[in-house]
Amino acid sequence: MFLTRLLSFLRKKEKNISHKKSHLFKKKDKMSDTESTPSMPSSEGKNYTFIDGRRYNNDEDVGYLLPNDNDEADRLHQQHWIMKYALKTNYHAPMKEQLEQGINVIDSGCGPATWTFDMAEAYPNSKFTGADISFVFPEAVKPANVEFAICNMAREVSFEENSFDYYFQRYLIGGLTRDDWGKVLKNAYKILKPGAYIELVEPNMEYENMGPILASMQKAVITMVEGRGMIKNAGDELPELLEEAGFVNLTFTKRPLYLNHSGKIGQLWWDDVAHALTNLRPVMAMTIPEYEDVDAFKADLDRVAEECAEMKSNFVAHIAYAQKPLDY
Repeated sequence: MFLTRLLSFLRKKEKNISHKKSHLFKKKDKMSDTESTPSMPSSEGKNYTFIDGRRYNNDEDVGYLLPNDNDEADRLHQQHWIMKYALKTNYHAPMKEQLEQGINVIDSGCGPATWTFDMAEAYPNSKFTGADISFVFPEAVKPANVEFAICNMAREVSFEENSFDYYFQRYLIGGLTRDDWGKVLKNAYKILKPGAYIELVEPNMEYENMGPILASMQKAVITMVEGRGMIKNAGDELPELLEEAGFVNLTFTKRPLYLNHSGKIGQLWWDDVAHALTNLRPVMAMTIPEYEDVDAFKADLDRVAEECAEMKSNFVAHIAYAQKPLDY
């Protein structure tokens, strides 16, 4: 298991906790028509391990490489707003009219639920279900049209068939194996209504115009990712993955996201990528031993910032949306 290897490599003691929650964290007394379709799955106890001061998911069925703690949640919050600013939208599938009228939406791998909350506020007539493998979303304060479920979409799910009108999923490249992708999309197909849309947003791990130090860092991450059976350039494979799962009417586009060049947006994206690379430092240290030294890593990260500005490096968002056939 990845975390066991990482733990041994860092020579740290594990501290495991079991985190058990009830099936959902808030229910309304009265359900509207848009709220009556999905059956909510039960949550499971979740195990965590602490490595070098960071919290990680310790479930053997979960291959997610990044930490699962407040710092990473903060990064994901900020990443959402940067993404919205860069793309000028929260979604690309033609869902605006339906969202305004009121539909059932699932945000798969919702994390701290920033997209979920932002969309729920924008479309109060629709119901949003945030699903994630870990309890990282807010449970106490949330919009009335949001509910949460502990759910691994790569395993058996208990949402009802044909119950969602829109399925959204973003940036799970570091958490899904190739086999997982097939299972996730099979489950997505199952729970979506005929004619409903699925939208996926993923990067490639090989960025555009990388300098030598960034290329070395990414190679270290890719070595671990491919060793786990994950897809290093999942963004490029989205069309094939969707078509293999049975989805039709595919639309696919790519949007370059600048790294430390081309104005404020480039600085914002670099800040996000630098934060992610920092959180991945223990993974990279398994291939680049000098990164056990935090100061050595930070020095290289500063040089990467210069590389990206000079070489006009880009992190590319691959956006694909498609439909479940109407004649399903």
